[in-house]
Amino acid sequence: MAVLTLIILTTTVFLNLTQALAETAASEVPASVRIVLNDVSRLLDQKQYDRAIAQLRAFQSRGGPEPAGGASGSDAHHHPMIYFALGNCYLLQERYPQAQKAFALVTVCRPEMVPAWLNLAKACYEGGQPVQAAQHFAEAYRRSENKQPEHLYYSAAAYLMAQKYAQAIAAFEQLGQAHASQIQPVWREHWVHALLADGQSRRALPHIKALIRLHTGANRIRWQEILLYQYMQLRLYAEAGHYALALARAAPEETLWWKVLGQIQTAAGNYEKALAALTIYGYLTPLSADEKKLWADLSLQAGIPGQAAQIYAALLKENQDGHLLKKLVTAYRRIGDPESALKQLEQSVHAKTDAELLMLRADVLYEMKRYAEAMAAYRQAARGDDARSGRAWLMAGYAAWQANDIAASRQAFERAAGFSPQRKAALTAVRQLQAVN
Repeated sequence: MAVLTLIILTTTVFLNLTQALAETAASEVPASVRIVLNDVSRLLDQKQYDRAIAQLRAFQSRGGPEPAGGASGSDAHHHPMIYFALGNCYLLQERYPQAQKAFALVTVCRPEMVPAWLNLAKACYEGGQPVQAAQHFAEAYRRSENKQPEHLYYSAAAYLMAQKYAQAIAAFEQLGQAHASQIQPVWREHWVHALLADGQSRRALPHIKALIRLHTGANRIRWQEILLYQYMQLRLYAEAGHYALALARAAPEETLWWKVLGQIQTAAGNYEKALAALTIYGYLTPLSADEKKLWADLSLQAGIPGQAAQIYAALLKENQDGHLLKKLVTAYRRIGDPESALKQLEQSVHAKTDAELLMLRADVLYEMKRYAEAMAAYRQAARGDDARSGRAWLMAGYAAWQANDIAASRQAFERAAGFSPQRKAALTAVRQLQAVN
């Protein structure tokens, strides 16, 4: 939003006195008024604002009382140009309420005087009244014979500053219809901001694409990233994937696009494509710990558990994380290496207290047909975590049965029957035990 402020404030006043006098017919400005304004103009050039105001006020005092409804064209001492000059003085002094009052008087008497509307808008904007500023900029545009697109842009930008997004978008659309070829890139950027802020991401896409075409270098990359982000927000995964791949192929040495492509394909559930993109990214730049973890996760999802196991094992050496251990154990089991899985579990301090790891250790022991040890491990897991107790007791029963410990098996099945998810399987197992024994 700071950019908007800089754009609107590049002009100190929209029309100074010298310009105003030059653009006003001599017959419209009495000689006495011109003399005063010429003197005031010199004082303003010297930045003697107080003296300029004093001279204008002294000139006014020689006339009748100040008109109630606005500047008077019939009384030279209250001529609209006198109030316009006062407004400029106050504006240059940053006395915005006084400037607003002076310019407003001019617009009442001379509504066709566009510079008064513009300077009134600026005084409102600088005085923290962006909505009023937007309205006055729009009025200046409406009353101009020679329509200036920047006036309409200022109106839209002021509405945007005020977070009046619907009004800002309407002004930008009017600008686009009336001055399509004159829209500056930064104006279109703020048009995009208004649309995004108003939740109209899809309508912003053509403007984002236009900005990509207009920009080069870092600015172009920034808008390309924004386009990809908006595709993802809109769940346009196919468009995002195609565009990211095109960017990566166009600039294969640019690591950003391979990384983004991997993220997009991951979000879309295309794990093999995501893995391919992240692998290329890893060739171009060292992977962070989080990126290595993602690489391993994708390898596991893509059906390459051996590669995943190598990455998880390397990460686990650097960080003894229980979550990583669970994934490493899963990878070892998928490649049919329960021995390595058990070795990792036996070495971990987490495996002695973490309920999920206790269950994993028991499952690995059962898979290795070490049933007596598995039974003990399941019983330990059943006591440590209510959420897993039902399954743990059920598996303890099966392990004990396999170990030919019928009494322990029956007891475990009876405990498992107390948990509704396992009740049916446990009671069936008890009946089978009774039939066999």
